[in-house]
Order: sequence, then C-alpha cells, then structure tokens
Amino acid sequence: MSDQRDMRISMSHSQYVLYGAHAEPVELTAEDLTGGNGLVSVNSAGTYISVMTGTSWGNVDLTIQVTKEEPAQHVDGWNEIVDVSMHVPLGELNIGDVTADCIEELCLPTGNEPRWWRVRVHARGRDAAAEEGDMWAEEGDTVLEQHLLQLWPAPPAPEVRHKLTDEVGANVRNPDLDQHTPAKAAKAQAAPPEQPRSYPLPHHTVTTSLHTHDSCEQ
Repeated sequence: MSDQRDMRISMSHSQYVLYGAHAEPVELTAEDLTGGNGLVSVNSAGTYISVMTGTSWGNVDLTIQVTKEEPAQHVDGWNEIVDVSMHVPLGELNIGDVTADCIEELCLPTGNEPRWWRVRVHARGRDAAAEEGDMWAEEGDTVLEQHLLQLWPAPPAPEVRHKLTDEVGANVRNPDLDQHTPAKAAKAQAAPPEQPRSYPLPHHTVTTSLHTHDSCEQ
C-alpha cells in the first residue's frame, strides 16, 4: 500500500528541490556535486536534494508515492532512476522551485519524528523538454517531462544508479559513483543533523498533504 499525490510543480534553473519544511534552503557545494549522476544531488547532511530537469524554466508533472517499505522496482517507461537517502527532521517536506517562489508542502506519515528516508527518483522526457526549453503549462495542457519520487523509511545508504539513459544526464554525468557518498552516509548516520532553523514560508505557497495536517503535529 502507498500514499500517492500527483501534482504539477513550478521549477527554475533546470531543477527542483526537496528540503525539510520550515527549514532554510541551502546551497549544494562543489563537493556535494562531485561525481554527479546527472539526475539528483544531495548535500552532505542529507537534508537538501536537487533534481535536475530538462525543462529550463516552467512546469513538470510530478508523482509522489510514500510506502512503508521499498517498493518493487519498475524500470520500463523511465529514462533515469536513482536512489538516494534524505533526512527529514519534522516529517514535512518542501518541494518545488529552488527560488522558493512556489513551493508544495507535503506532510509525511510520521508526525514530528525525525527519520531517514530512501528516495527513488524517476525521470522521463528530459531530452524532449531540453529541446523545447522553457515550458509553462496551463491547466489541461500536456507537459513533456514527468518525474516520480518514491519514498520509504530506511537507514542512510550510498547512492544507487538503476538506470541512466538520457542525453541530459549524459552531458554532465561522471561515470564513477560519487567517491564522497559512503563517507557522507556514514557521517550522517553517526551524527544526524540537528533540527534546522525555522523561517516564514514564502508567499504563494501551495499546500498539499499526503495525510491530514494533524499527522504532522505531535
């Protein structure tokens, strides 16, 4: 069984981001990007994820599934699939534009319990979207690029690359796994990051919940 939400998110700078709700966004360092897989990058604390898109500015369609354990893997129909680990201090996530101009707030089914999650990122249509460039979609329009994020509770672990086939990723990808990833995971597991400093949510925030908002409260 899984909780699922389908949404159309706004993104910019050829990426969208995931980070703990009410936490201050951070910048990925050069070390974080070393040995990139061409799809998803994670900061050293595991608290901030950037997903690379073919769309430069505009909208992508995103499905989020949350399960109790690792879901069966389905590679057909997707161009890129990578697993990474993420630490969520308060059971809530911000997902959307790196500039924080338009963010979706998602409530994970764990209340305020800090938890590590495994995130399986799927993408398709990035090459077609890259050729198109900017793509702002009206309601009912079809966009060229789709993503799927599957999340389940799991201890931090190194990145796993299941499928890497598109040109967008190939243009920036290092064929070797990130040499820093095992060290990052070991360091994070030994000393989980502290609860991030809270800050006011930006204007135009769109709120969606995988459960009711009460499930995010103690």
